[in-house]
Amino acid sequence: MRHAALSLANLVFLCSFAAAQDPLQLMQKVAANYKALPKTTYDFEQVEVREYLGTYHNQTEQRLRIAGSAGKYRQEQLPPGTLYLFDGQFNWAYNRDRNEYTKISANFAAGLAPGLSMFEIAAYRTKSVRLLRQETIELSSGPVVCQVIEVEQESPNDRMQYSPLTYWIDTSRNLVLKMNYKVTIREADRPTPSESIITVSFPKATVGQGVDEELFRFTPPADAVQVERLSFGPKSPLVGKDAPDFELKGVDGKAITGGSLRGSMVLLQFSQRADDDALPFLEMTYRSLKGSGLAAIYVLGPRNRPDIGSQAYTVPVAIDPDGSAAKKFGIASTGAVLIDRFGKVVYADTSSRNSLELARALQKAGVW
Repeated sequence: MRHAALSLANLVFLCSFAAAQDPLQLMQKVAANYKALPKTTYDFEQVEVREYLGTYHNQTEQRLRIAGSAGKYRQEQLPPGTLYLFDGQFNWAYNRDRNEYTKISANFAAGLAPGLSMFEIAAYRTKSVRLLRQETIELSSGPVVCQVIEVEQESPNDRMQYSPLTYWIDTSRNLVLKMNYKVTIREADRPTPSESIITVSFPKATVGQGVDEELFRFTPPADAVQVERLSFGPKSPLVGKDAPDFELKGVDGKAITGGSLRGSMVLLQFSQRADDDALPFLEMTYRSLKGSGLAAIYVLGPRNRPDIGSQAYTVPVAIDPDGSAAKKFGIASTGAVLIDRFGKVVYADTSSRNSLELARALQKAGVW
């Protein structure tokens, strides 16, 4: 009797699993649902975890709040950080760390907030879809039973390859509550590809409920600076001040100091790798402006040799032997510093590489 009861329970489970929606149709419903979200209100909390595999194994986490109402949207890092907002007339982007913002007139109908737009195209480029299982996900509002499906998509190019993507879908609302995949990036000049595992989850997901309209209004702080493009990483406090003393080691083993470069406009591009994407731009700058008196130097971290790199590049290469030069300029890994002929810092990008802002700084300094 007990055996019969177990068999009946298994049969009920298998029947309910078999009755689940066709996975391809489910993905199409999900894509259509997200495409329609701008017509209503929504409020999500997103958590993205990236695990970088390989030699420099590490993990990062980013939290976002993503809200929308009648075509307007707000996407903001948590705790409050970089903000992207469409107020129905303008697209705003605001970096609190640097107190800088951009403002672009939007002459088109608003779409979905950037953090959710990936699900608008979830059913595109699909090669195969299969149902894996049912699984319960815990949200801040309570548990939700999800269909877990695996999607294999066509890769956009040979350089970037994606593993099959796994989606956890709330079929009662056609919402993605979690996704997981691995991305592999291959570069021609690197012996091994870079790999990372990405998990995106939504501990909060509400649709069709009231959202505070104040979320979709933005007034820049009185002391904020409007720029054409956001930069990231803290502003350097050295801009406008004398450059700190520093010492680098050239290819010939000789010391290169700030004092020895005095009288020249100096561009230092710091990097941790000899094959960094910043090198081609620096090479172009060096070749174009060599006659103007610009001293451009590609500065590698302490784990590199000054003779490493492609022979196709002619820009001088140096080593920051103990990393002290980068630290003096507030650079953690990559960044650029422009020092004028009098030894003052006129530009410092301490985190991201913003070639447009650097070009403007070179123009302002009279060497471009």
